[in-house]
Amino acid sequence: MSYVVHIWEHPEPASLTAADRLHEYLSDRPSPRSAKWQRLHDEVESRMAALGTPMEWIESPIDPEHRERTYGLLFDGPDNFPQVLVQSATALGLSVYDDQAARLYLPFGYVLTFDGIARMDWGDGAMPPPRIGPAEREAVLERCEAAWRPRFEALGFGLSRGELVRDAISLVAERKVPVGTQSIEISFSAFQDRLSCSVVAAVLPDLPDAVREACGGVKQIQVRGREYRGMAAFMRDSGNEPLSIGGALRNAEYVDRLIDGLFEYLDDEILPTLDACTTANDVLHAVLHPDEKPGVLRPSRLTLALAWLAGDSTLERAAEEYARIHPDWSVDWGDKVTEALRALPRGSVA
Repeated sequence: MSYVVHIWEHPEPASLTAADRLHEYLSDRPSPRSAKWQRLHDEVESRMAALGTPMEWIESPIDPEHRERTYGLLFDGPDNFPQVLVQSATALGLSVYDDQAARLYLPFGYVLTFDGIARMDWGDGAMPPPRIGPAEREAVLERCEAAWRPRFEALGFGLSRGELVRDAISLVAERKVPVGTQSIEISFSAFQDRLSCSVVAAVLPDLPDAVREACGGVKQIQVRGREYRGMAAFMRDSGNEPLSIGGALRNAEYVDRLIDGLFEYLDDEILPTLDACTTANDVLHAVLHPDEKPGVLRPSRLTLALAWLAGDSTLERAAEEYARIHPDWSVDWGDKVTEALRALPRGSVA
């Protein structure tokens, strides 16, 4: 019996019930073109041919121009097609939702059912290797640093390794721009028997001391993607939004995916946004026109500081935009900082 399964790239839901809600949320939502649809098409055809069962698509083959968050694909073909499709998709960091069988296949070799998350067993002895742990951190760091350094340097970033802070060691990429510094920090945390990664991209504006003090000493304006392409495979969905960009490196395949997945996230969502936010005016434009870029600037007291430096009318516009889009944050922080900035004597700020 043939039926449609649904493929997507999104942080992992906490339960199969949440997966059903996620499918409803993602269905028919427009999305920029993703290179992964072509890669999935090519990988499926290559694996099927290697197994001696060349793929003959019953309906249309996977469309590389598909521009929605989910891809509905007919789960039909030779007997080995379902396994090939699932293995090919999850190796790319995609999830495959089989609502008929009540199973969400996750990256890389895991499945979510009503009983929870378990490793996949196809009966061929190819179950994932054990979890990556703290003992492997140095090897993971060295491998990532070697793979990423040339790419960062080609973009004008210097890459350095940070010191151990609590349980984390970071690789930090930085470049100077007119507004200050742009930073991408990838942290590797070792806790108990697990190794995790997290990614924080940010703009660190240069500001007069008095202005920074009015903002409570905050140092950065965080930049996040909207779809988390490349990093979604590592993340958990907390409901409204993922708690952080990154997550547990469950096994060696996760490290393999991280090598490519980081720059999928950066290339698709973060770097275009950073490239468009090199000056103070650029940053303010991004705040006042939040839907123009693939990434978004998180609410920050420093954005209000840049707005104040641009003039009282710009501060008012930025405060109004924050109150409209982030009312809770505006009440907790925005209003206080706005008042503190208004109280600063402009002539005393160098």
